[in-house]
Amino acid sequence: MLPILLAGSAVLMLAACGKEPETARNQSAEEVASEMKKITLLPGEWETTQEVVDVKLEGAPEGMPAGAMDAMKGRKTTVKTCITPEQAANPSADFLTAQKDSNCTYSGFEMAGGAIKGAVSCPSPDGKGKADIAIDGSYGADSYQMTMEMQAAGMGGPQTSAMTMHLKMRTSGKRIGECPASPATGG
Repeated sequence: MLPILLAGSAVLMLAACGKEPETARNQSAEEVASEMKKITLLPGEWETTQEVVDVKLEGAPEGMPAGAMDAMKGRKTTVKTCITPEQAANPSADFLTAQKDSNCTYSGFEMAGGAIKGAVSCPSPDGKGKADIAIDGSYGADSYQMTMEMQAAGMGGPQTSAMTMHLKMRTSGKRIGECPASPATGG
């Protein structure tokens, strides 16, 4: 589950969310995509670094070693992604979750003055669990920084249905240049 969440959070670089206000209303994917169009992003190759700041597990399965989650603290992951001109100009709400037709719901998304916040809630593939993600950050055309807090329950199948993971991450990204050229096709 964690690799999926890490990969998904890398894509969240284009929209981030903060603590959901109690008065926040649900927003449609179209409304979130409209908010995302406020961002002027430069296409090209981007480097994203994520660091696990804190992780806690409630209701761990029997036999799981004490402190098993502590090994994740401080873990940094860096990925490079090519953002095409089309993706930069027309990001969709599904782009936030790194999944097409994710059935995620959005609320409180606001992007203005270089600040971005909102919330996203995504069901597990089996529909028995969910992940709630709150992100707060800042962005520019060629860089961003954010803090993400996630609470996921029942995301790992029947053996982990009573388990809840709390995860806090720091993510930063920057445009590092043009996208690498595609390999030429021989003929």
